[in-house]
Amino acid sequence: MKSAYFLFIINLLCSLNLAAQRNIQTINSAWEFSSEKNEKTEIVNIPHTWNAEDAFLDGKEYFRGKGTYKKSLFVPQEGQQKRAFLKFEGSNQITTVYVNEKKVGEHRGGYTGFVFDISEALNYGEANQLRIVVDNAHNTDIPPLDADFNFYGGIYRDLQLILTNQIHFELENEATGNMLIKTPKVSKEKASISFETKIANHSKVSKNLKVSVDIFNPEKQKIETLTKQVQLSPAETKSVNFSKEITDPELWSPDSPKLYEAIAKISEENSEEILDEIDSKFGLRWFEVSTEKGFILNGKPIKLIGANRHQDFEDLGNALPNKIHRSDYKIIKEMGANVIRTAHYPQDPEVYRICDELGLLVWTEVPVINDVTDTDAYHKVSLKMQREQILQFYNHPSIVMWGLMNEIFIRLVFNNQMTEEEKKAKIKTTVALAEKLEKETKSLDPDRLSVMALHENELYNVTGIADIPDVIGWNLYFGWYSPGLESFGEFLDEQHKRYPNRPLFISEYGPGADSRIQTNDPKPWDYSEAYQLKLHRSYINQVLERDYVFGMTAWNFADFGSSFRQDSRPYINQKGLVNMDRSKKDIYHYYQARLLEEPFIYIAGKNYEKRYPKNENESIEITVFSNAKEVKLKVDNAEFTSEVEDGIALFKLSLPEGKHQLVATDEKLFHSREIIVKFRKNLVAEIDQNAILVNVGTHVNFTDETTGETWISDQEYKEGSFGYVGGEVYQKSSSKFQGTASDIQGTENDPLFQTMQEGIEAYKFDVEKGKYRVTLLFAEPEYNASEENIYNLSEAEKKNITDLRSFDIKINRKTLSRDLNLARDYGRLQAVEISYEIKTDAGIEIKFDDNSGNALLSGIKLEKL
Repeated sequence: MKSAYFLFIINLLCSLNLAAQRNIQTINSAWEFSSEKNEKTEIVNIPHTWNAEDAFLDGKEYFRGKGTYKKSLFVPQEGQQKRAFLKFEGSNQITTVYVNEKKVGEHRGGYTGFVFDISEALNYGEANQLRIVVDNAHNTDIPPLDADFNFYGGIYRDLQLILTNQIHFELENEATGNMLIKTPKVSKEKASISFETKIANHSKVSKNLKVSVDIFNPEKQKIETLTKQVQLSPAETKSVNFSKEITDPELWSPDSPKLYEAIAKISEENSEEILDEIDSKFGLRWFEVSTEKGFILNGKPIKLIGANRHQDFEDLGNALPNKIHRSDYKIIKEMGANVIRTAHYPQDPEVYRICDELGLLVWTEVPVINDVTDTDAYHKVSLKMQREQILQFYNHPSIVMWGLMNEIFIRLVFNNQMTEEEKKAKIKTTVALAEKLEKETKSLDPDRLSVMALHENELYNVTGIADIPDVIGWNLYFGWYSPGLESFGEFLDEQHKRYPNRPLFISEYGPGADSRIQTNDPKPWDYSEAYQLKLHRSYINQVLERDYVFGMTAWNFADFGSSFRQDSRPYINQKGLVNMDRSKKDIYHYYQARLLEEPFIYIAGKNYEKRYPKNENESIEITVFSNAKEVKLKVDNAEFTSEVEDGIALFKLSLPEGKHQLVATDEKLFHSREIIVKFRKNLVAEIDQNAILVNVGTHVNFTDETTGETWISDQEYKEGSFGYVGGEVYQKSSSKFQGTASDIQGTENDPLFQTMQEGIEAYKFDVEKGKYRVTLLFAEPEYNASEENIYNLSEAEKKNITDLRSFDIKINRKTLSRDLNLARDYGRLQAVEISYEIKTDAGIEIKFDDNSGNALLSGIKLEKL
């Protein structure tokens, strides 16, 4: 490398006719990057975030601060005849740009685009030094202040260098140069359209110009050219607007996403040479919403069902190539969805383009979430974010709702430190900001709906904030954060009764689900795929029963990063219909069965290959998703039939041990899967062939993704078999989670250590004579567990220490571990595995003798040696 900066050369003489229209090129490659955390320079490519890894490391706060990107830019002398701009699609969250150490601009906010004119700062005919400083540190004047997702730092979307003529369409504005295409009146018979542009003259002489707009129909045929003559003085910027009425318009809808195109051009009067050109696609449709009719698109009712979507991906953070954005939305469309909510911020421009093309209606919102700061600066940035979002994405027919806020009182509700006066002040500034956002939204776009997402709390009604937008969305988690699946519909009915004219949308719902966890007995907070299915099925049914609820978006399309979460996969919110790597959970296919019109069939249980019934008398449940009325299931050489209810055909079968080939059909489609059945009653007798692995203290099976081993759900001991003696399932008092939701250090298999049997007396296996290895799994779940040595305490001291857990382990009456204190010996919330090799003449009994507190056990593995 010849200098401290990587040399980026643009040969304008070769790549650009200096009198021609604009040149747009990405400058994503080979930036020198350093940060406050690590001053060592590395070469990175944009899109880039510095939090792709550290946001997911055990026990560490991810870095939030300043990162610096540097590059050299060579511009030939002839470039003085051009204007040069840097266009950012997104950079989080304060971005400051220097050219040759001259500050050319600063942008606040991490989720919308912005443009800086760097023309005056360039030295033509020599290398120019670009330095971009990005800061994602917490800032009380910039939303979001707090949220259940990671605030990744960096230039995480494409960066473009744009070179234009001295006369050009304006670029450096909140619309980032977007031509606004408005369609205020649309019907089946005709559509009124207006085109709004701004042109700028940076030359030193007045110009007589011709501005035109070519309009193309969805078949790419030119239907008209609109033209105006414009005189532009030096340094003048002027608006140029056109209007047009199209008869018999081709309407845009999810089933038929027809797109028109407009191309605007500037040329000098009496010249055919194009000085600048911009283009935009647009669609023609109209819609309305009411409690009686629901959502009406182009005169037809449509129930909106889809998902929310965060923009991060496994190992990439939020720095995604456009290919992944496009892939995500294709997967969403293939699910049968017709709506998407871009939670909780404007997303990449590619997202809205693909939603237009695929036919996905969009609720897009600004990141005013959880809390508001009572400062002019915070309010101004929030309003600017909304203006930028609307002006940059105005032309997309897919967008039908502009979001104002999300769960904006949730921190206030749960903050026990605030005084009543402080709460009143917080409510006042929040309502005031909501009113400002609503006014700003309607001034820019009176034709789309404004919307706000609320969490389950009466405060939104009593403050009047719920009455500000056109419609509201409820984020409801009955059966997860709140008890009772049936409470979901009861809540909606009560709200509708009180506010009969308020259109309702279910903006979030869904439980966490870990594809490693399976059960036939789903319960709230067990993180099983089975409970995820149970809740989603119930919610879909309850929404379809209520016409006044016009739509719903599941939380979330994909698992996503959230640094404060621990759950069964630490630092990840697991409510996705697909995993973070986009591998599909069962629930994704269930939505296909409920939403797709074309035939669909799928045998659930991709991650539930191994089944462990007690014996041949306990039935195996096989779940098939289908939109047919009836499904046939062939199991080996036998065939069974079941009716489909709510997209599910359920088969309860008694199957022998061994492998079984399943083939489901609706006579049009087929889907197959293999399962393995192993009776629990035979596990002890066949210990020499396979180890016995038990997920102690829980009703779910857990599969280790690395080894492929399945740790089966626990059972109480019965003679001739195996199981626990005494104790009860551990339940941390402050958690709904069965066990502890805490991050367990030293393992990737957190669920295996998070659940446990507490107060256990023994674990017994009625095995035959032989040599065995017993492996016990533990984790101390209490943060405050004492590290004291029980044998150094007097009897009086023992009675006073209530957080001391100490126990002895005996196997077949022989003490093998004495005074085991997990907190002292290994650390709290630490995965512990202890193995013992033993010989027995008959049977194995592992006893847990309490010295203080209650003994516990998370897992047990028995191997024949």
